Order: sequence, then C-alpha cells, then structure tokens
Amino acid sequence: MILNYKAITVFASASGSVSSIHHQPMRQVGELLAKHGVTLVFGISDIGMMGSVFQGARNKGGKVMGITTLKLLELQCKDPTVFQLGEIKIVPNLSKRKRDMFQMGDAILVGPGGWGTIDEFAEFAVTIQTGEIQKKPMLFLNFNGFWEPLRALILNMLQEGTLNQDKVDFIDFVDQVDEIIPALERLQNRIDADKTA
Repeated sequence: MILNYKAITVFASASGSVSSIHHQPMRQVGELLAKHGVTLVFGISDIGMMGSVFQGARNKGGKVMGITTLKLLELQCKDPTVFQLGEIKIVPNLSKRKRDMFQMGDAILVGPGGWGTIDEFAEFAVTIQTGEIQKKPMLFLNFNGFWEPLRALILNMLQEGTLNQDKVDFIDFVDQVDEIIPALERLQNRIDADKTA
C-alpha cells in the first residue's frame, strides 16, 4: 500500500476528445493503485481520461469509488452498469461532489484535464489554504509536458508574491507514472515535517 494510503483521488478529463497519447499512462495510474491496494476515488466516468483510469483499476481487480451527480452520470457514463453495487455515490451538486472527493482521498493525483479539472484542483488548494481541510499531497502527472504551463504559472506567482511557499509545498509534478510513488513519499514527508516543526 502506498504510504499506508487507503484511497487516492484522481482528477482528469472525462472528455472523449482528449489526445490518445494520454490514455495509456492514465490506464497505468489505475493499475498502479490497484497493485498497491489503494482505492481509486474519482468523479466517475467510463470515457476519456477518467475512463482510462477506471479501466486500469478494474482490469487489475482494484477498488473504485465514483462520486457524481445525476446530471454528470448522464453526461460522463455511457454504460453505468460497468460499475458494481457500492461503487457509485450520487450527491446533490458539484460542491458536495468535490468536497467528498477531497475528504475521501489521502492524496490527489491530477491528470490531463480542462475546466472541470482546473476547478477541482484549484478548489482543493484553496480549501487547504483556508484550513477547511488538512494538507494532503497533490501531484500532477505531467506526461508529454501537459502541465508545464501551470508549473511556469506557479513559479511566476511565487516570484510575484501572489503565492508563498507554504501554499504550494504540498504540490509537485512528475513526468512518468513510475515517479508517482517516490513523489508522493517526498510530499508526505514534507507535510509531516511541517506538522512537527
């Protein structure tokens, strides 16, 4: 099990139009979680990047928990019957969906995404900043340089003073799936060290 984590929340696009280059690494993310006995918490989808993560976890016998609204279930699931009893939690709105996803995961992993993904990881960072939830690792899978513009933006915000280091010390970027576990270990150690400082 990764760092004794029970669950990791994954944010990524559920769009079916995302470049196919990202599907294999996202499938490997699902396989990685299943291999280590970590539950995949996600916004539920059987298409796009989220579908790839789900398929990876499912193919290796991993546990999944999808949190969604009825509207998103219609939009993002072609076949809801692929999910087993107890694998879907329906919530009334997007705010509740995000909060439950934040709470259930011991860490956040962010794959390629659009507005929805940006909204999810930004709200996670803000709720940590305001102390509404405890600080947890947030790791971006930067495969094929997808998140390089975000990394540059964060550096610029640090330089300009709109962010300071303690607002980003739980964030990191990795380029490959096999870097995920070591990066999570580094982030968790940094967070734990801050708690005891």
